Amino acid sequence: MPARDDKTVGLVLVTYQSAEDLPPFLESLPVAVEPYSLDVVGVDNTSTDNSADLVEAFGGAVIRNSKNVGLAAAINQGAAATNAGWILVANPDTRLAPGSIAALVDTAAADDRIGMIGPKVARLDGTPYPTGRRFPSLAVGIVHALLGGVWPTNPATRRYFGETVTTVSDVDWISGCCMLFRRDAFDAIGGFDTRYFLYFEETKVALDMHRAGWRVVLDPSVEIRHREGGSMRSAPFRKIRSHHRSALRFYCDYHQGSPWLLFAPLVAAGLVVRGALSVLRTSITQRLTR
Repeated sequence: MPARDDKTVGLVLVTYQSAEDLPPFLESLPVAVEPYSLDVVGVDNTSTDNSADLVEAFGGAVIRNSKNVGLAAAINQGAAATNAGWILVANPDTRLAPGSIAALVDTAAADDRIGMIGPKVARLDGTPYPTGRRFPSLAVGIVHALLGGVWPTNPATRRYFGETVTTVSDVDWISGCCMLFRRDAFDAIGGFDTRYFLYFEETKVALDMHRAGWRVVLDPSVEIRHREGGSMRSAPFRKIRSHHRSALRFYCDYHQGSPWLLFAPLVAAGLVVRGALSVLRTSITQRLTR
């Protein structure tokens, strides 16, 4: 295998019905990465729109999957197809500020213990989007799951989202909408855990980084924008199921070898109730917006 190119950022861009979001994202990409070189690898999970064509027209190499393999597996596919020394995983529904990705590379390059880094994230209207979050305890997870949607500022949700940081800081995990990996760290942990079809894959990869001795950091001097809720526009009910299934899987992975694992059936029961409520809420919303 050729030596890794530490002056190149390899963007792994996983698409699924992403054509609406891709043009502004791709437009923001080159100036976000300059002066580093850019290698774009698109991995399309059976879109029926022209998502893959848009990435190809931009100049990216595209892997067109014959079935939807899930987000984690698709990211690993893309990472294996680039020789870049830095792996950028960004959602099509993000907007990258000029110089933002180059700044993340510079911060990570200053400490070879940094394996994973993310920016501050804001919604399209400029309001903060939570990142730099904490791994939740059982109590925090339960209260956040029950109250987060109706009382966003409850103490458990605030604790889960973590304290606002003003300098480059170690965090438990960062939002999956924009993550930059040192290639050596990514390879050392074997990439993403493919048992996670969708959701919590970024939480698990951060946990694996910590357990392997790498730093996971947030650089708040860098800000990107994120279209909140964009990922739920297609197949919302399947995504609700995936979210709650992945939540239970992460609970078990996080508490592996711990007595807290005995509470997994209780967590599972709570997630079933929360999932049913999410389905009901989504059904009502869809009927009202038709």
